[in-house]
Amino acid sequence: MLSHFLIKYPSKYHLILVLCLFLCSACNTSPTKNNTRLSNKVQQVLLKVDSLATYGQSRKAIKLLDSTYNTLKTPNTKELFEKYRIKVGYYMSVERDTAKANLVVDSMLLVLKGKEKQYRTEYVAAIFARGDQLTAKKSYDQAFKYYYDARQFALKNLDQCNYYEYTYRFGMARYLQERYLEAIPYIKQAIAESETCKSPEDLARVNLSRQAYLNTLALCYEKAGKFEEAINYYQKTVSFIDSIALKRPQNAVFWQTALGVIYGNMGGAYAKLNNYKVAERYLKLSIAINDRLGFDPTDAQTAKLKLADLYIRISNFKAAAVLLAQLQQILEQKKPEMQMPTNSKLRLYELQWQYADKLKMKSQAYVFLQQYYKLHDSLEKINKNLKITDMSMAFKAHDQQYKLALLTQENKTKKIYIIVFIAFSAMAICVLFLVWQNRQRLKSLNTIILDQNADLHEALTALEQSQEENTRIMKVIVHDLRSPMAAAISITSILLKNEKLEPGDSELLKLLETSSINSLEMTNDLLNMNTKLENLLKEPIEMHTLINHCVNLLKFKVAEKQQKINIDLEEIVLAANREKLWRVMSNLIVNAIKFSPAGAQIDIKLFKVNEEFAQVMVKDYGIGVPEALREKIFDIFTDAKRRGTSGEQPFGLGLAITKQIVEAHGGSIWLESEVGKGSTFFVELPID
Repeated sequence: MLSHFLIKYPSKYHLILVLCLFLCSACNTSPTKNNTRLSNKVQQVLLKVDSLATYGQSRKAIKLLDSTYNTLKTPNTKELFEKYRIKVGYYMSVERDTAKANLVVDSMLLVLKGKEKQYRTEYVAAIFARGDQLTAKKSYDQAFKYYYDARQFALKNLDQCNYYEYTYRFGMARYLQERYLEAIPYIKQAIAESETCKSPEDLARVNLSRQAYLNTLALCYEKAGKFEEAINYYQKTVSFIDSIALKRPQNAVFWQTALGVIYGNMGGAYAKLNNYKVAERYLKLSIAINDRLGFDPTDAQTAKLKLADLYIRISNFKAAAVLLAQLQQILEQKKPEMQMPTNSKLRLYELQWQYADKLKMKSQAYVFLQQYYKLHDSLEKINKNLKITDMSMAFKAHDQQYKLALLTQENKTKKIYIIVFIAFSAMAICVLFLVWQNRQRLKSLNTIILDQNADLHEALTALEQSQEENTRIMKVIVHDLRSPMAAAISITSILLKNEKLEPGDSELLKLLETSSINSLEMTNDLLNMNTKLENLLKEPIEMHTLINHCVNLLKFKVAEKQQKINIDLEEIVLAANREKLWRVMSNLIVNAIKFSPAGAQIDIKLFKVNEEFAQVMVKDYGIGVPEALREKIFDIFTDAKRRGTSGEQPFGLGLAITKQIVEAHGGSIWLESEVGKGSTFFVELPID
């Protein structure tokens, strides 16, 4: 569990993960004979080491580890191995000293010599540590061989729940060669394999791995230029972390740090799509989380570089200058743990050059340009030497062996299918024989029934095809409309920042921006209007977490109208479709914001009605709904449309879609309202 953090995640985050993984597995020894356990003294010191590393005191943690082990008279094999495993992670992630890491890996293999079968899990971890050390050294061809050998040993000697970590290394080898699209299938396979681990003792380790794999998958899509797919997987990573973090408060700092990393990545992806407003919001969230003591300042540097680039692109030079000054101070730090990574230095020089060039500071721009190309050329020389190694031949040879193993397994599966097919065929022949015996007696009646069924089937097929074609055409048209609308919003937002605009031009641009935003919201509703709800994919959902997430995403709309949302949420878990239920809550909260005046209050409450049903209440103190319109507001083609308190454009689709989703979950929705005093929407959903 090391190489993917060397790609993106910074040093302290990396060491925390190594220690967390260790603590998840330290008390769960391998199911082999004579497996030595850790003494109470060692377990206690390792907990202290984890705590120190979590709060940014990695060097102090290693000193404590060494001093404690010096007091042990005869540490056993497992105790020595765990000490070396932690030190490997420290030397690679904090000191970035591959030579020292190499010596520690030698020690790991030495203590296991002759005991490989007894300490199977530890032996595989040691081989992978060698691969990780070679990866950090950029000897990718040698690293891949160790990863491959470790996987082969694991396939023969470990249970299936250990395979996913090894499959992931195959994807990372492709990633490091910048063959991102080829890396994706391996990483997806690793995620699928990790989902087979169901035992409680494996779950903590799997969860730590899975969020990292999802993030790496998103990085592959982003680096391959598929930004929308990347954002989709970043969002999946955030949802996964949200669902796990509350269950493991003992690792709160780790999960917050991970969330900060994902926000920074997501902000960078949105910036590449020119969605600057959303990009800025996520980058600021990332910096706010990780630019703190005990979290991840190195990742915060990366987010600041992305945000500075965004400000330069939109000509917000004042904000860019503040960030560049902060990064320059970090660049000048003398302490090793505070030094900026080489890739970040290169990016900083590039941004300083672009900033000076845009402000016509030619002499400064030239200095930064020289620094950039000097560092760039040295890195290119290293990368060129790495890329001309015989990695392609290594990949082909190992891929052939791997595919051969898959084919062997596939042949076994096919044999099983053939046997099953023969059995079913025999059964089918028996059934056909019985049908033939009765055919003469029922021939006339069957003919009539078959003819009627054929006619009905043909008519039903024609209707389904027509409906699906109409729905698909509408979705294609609506989806294609979203891009020009988003572009219009971005362009008008940029033009409105021009202080030299004539009053008339400014007014027209504001009108265009409002119209575009309203149109984009309408297309979002249209995309959800005809969604099939009959076969909802349900999963356990923490309803209180989902509502909190919706409120956080809409806090900017609330801030625009200076409103306040009060929430009172019980902790309730429902079996539901996360995406659809999020849509319900988002529609209801947006509705409350839209029809409440500036400065108003909105109340959201979640509680159990009984053991079978939970209820959500969204109450506003706005304009209310007249009695004559209350029966119409849930209709798709209603004429009960009214503008919001700030002139927001109505489309009449949101509540209709909300009702469809709620009823598809076996629930109900209703309204209580009084004109001039506000409205209260109630949603009742089954808990199971």
